Amino acid sequence: MRREEARLLEARVQKAKDYLDQNPTAKVATVARQFEVPRRRLRGRLEGRTSLTDRQPTNTKLSKPEEDALCRYIDRLDAVDLAVRREFIVDAANCILRERSGKASQSNPPTVGIHWIDRFVKRHKYRLTSQKQLETNRQVAEDIPTVIEWYKKLRDVIQSEGIVEDDIWNMDETGFRIGVGKDQLVVTKRKKAHYFGTPGNRESATAIECISAGGRVLPAFLVLCGIQHQARWYEVMKDYPDTRIAMSPSGYSNDEICLEWIYHFHEHTKNGAKDSKRLLLLDGFGSHHTYPFIQYCERHRIVPFSLPPHLTHLLQPLDVVVFQPLKHYHAKAVDLVVRDGCTDITKLEFLDFIQDVRKQAFRQSTIISAFRKTGIVPFNQELVLAVMKARKARTPTPELDLALLSSPFGTPVTLRQMHKAATQLENRFTIAEECNYGSILLEEDFLVSMGQFIRGAISNSTELLQTKRDLSRTQLAEKTRRLRRAMKNTPLQSGGVLTVAQGRQMAARKAEVELQKAQRKVDATRTRYDNALKRWYLEAAKKARSMRMAGKLGEMLVYNRTGGCRAIRRVGR
Repeated sequence: MRREEARLLEARVQKAKDYLDQNPTAKVATVARQFEVPRRRLRGRLEGRTSLTDRQPTNTKLSKPEEDALCRYIDRLDAVDLAVRREFIVDAANCILRERSGKASQSNPPTVGIHWIDRFVKRHKYRLTSQKQLETNRQVAEDIPTVIEWYKKLRDVIQSEGIVEDDIWNMDETGFRIGVGKDQLVVTKRKKAHYFGTPGNRESATAIECISAGGRVLPAFLVLCGIQHQARWYEVMKDYPDTRIAMSPSGYSNDEICLEWIYHFHEHTKNGAKDSKRLLLLDGFGSHHTYPFIQYCERHRIVPFSLPPHLTHLLQPLDVVVFQPLKHYHAKAVDLVVRDGCTDITKLEFLDFIQDVRKQAFRQSTIISAFRKTGIVPFNQELVLAVMKARKARTPTPELDLALLSSPFGTPVTLRQMHKAATQLENRFTIAEECNYGSILLEEDFLVSMGQFIRGAISNSTELLQTKRDLSRTQLAEKTRRLRRAMKNTPLQSGGVLTVAQGRQMAARKAEVELQKAQRKVDATRTRYDNALKRWYLEAAKKARSMRMAGKLGEMLVYNRTGGCRAIRRVGR
């Protein structure tokens, strides 16, 4: 049908539709014959289906059923909180195109364009959001009834013990890599990345910090890695006489250091407590719950109150607000020290700038905000519960996809065959419709159902393709893990540090030693075999001589054959 005829036909269809809108009691078949238009097409316009000229362009890389299947696939992964990145969607689309293409184009299969993903995201109203990491055990622990029960116990303890707001404290430990900063935003006209060399001292240090709901902060209590205290450290820290430095082989706290810290806490809070008790919020770290630690708290009117496991990122003031700026200012201080020409950041430089870092992070307003955001002072558990509910709303429990319950089809079996069969069916229906107008060959409901079936079959087969691809990736990853576990785990050395190159050289040397051991075993076995063969020949020669002397064996003749070969022949008697 030529374009002009198609335009005129569509105009008549629109007039017939307008007539039915004005005369709702008129029959569709009668109006279709009156305006000389196909009844099925007229009914489709009444049901909201648009003409080809008004539909979404068909020159897109993926068809509508394929894009619908890809959307369902993305939604299913997102529902179980598996992050779907842009490159993942592009890879899935290219996989669909590769499976759909014929054998002739397998060597150079079609792919989506560089801007296809942007149009796809916009077309289907997806949003690009930043992904924030959260430990699995923390995510599982975000149980609203548990948090409500904890707030209830906290309020009961505060009321029963008569604790005032200024005597509510929170302590926690945070680690530092002494000489490690982080990326900073810089102002430049260069389009390329701006690189800045920094020393990489990753030696650990720990700060045990404690803040109160009144905005106070305890003097620093630092744990450094090592054994010996150095006089220069204390010369650098001469302006902060209340600061304590503990030494640990690992740079982390332990039972003895935590006990020393509770002495430090009591010394700097006992005067402000007056006659009331002090509430100390702390996490479930084992060193915070030793018998000497608890006993000292009881003797000095300190009430330790533990936070629920894996919920400090929601309930602990230090974790929620304070530690983030503390790490930020530490990284900034490292950057400034390097820009000042320091090429080796040691404990001495760390102790020199850590007090300025603490001053910037532990502002009174920041500390008060930390207790307010966690709903502790003033008491308001709904602040935290609202955050938890919002998180659960973003990660709902996935429902069973009804499309997965459908039975598999026998034929066609591949995505390309499905597209080919769908195209043939649609062409036949179009020919039947255009040739017969009002008197169609097939029932109306059957044609509608068949169209739905075709679109659904293509969509489901496309979705199945993605599932197969995921399964193959999972199987490959599992196979790789099995191969890694099956590799020989040869010990290289006890303690110390090795580079990858050194480790590979040591492994090669050990393998060479094992090979030499095996070769020596083979050589020893061959030697034993050769010696046994020599002994057998010797015994045979002795027996031959004795038989020759006894006249039982004839003489042995050696003669030359043609071709230069020699032969031995014994003449019998």
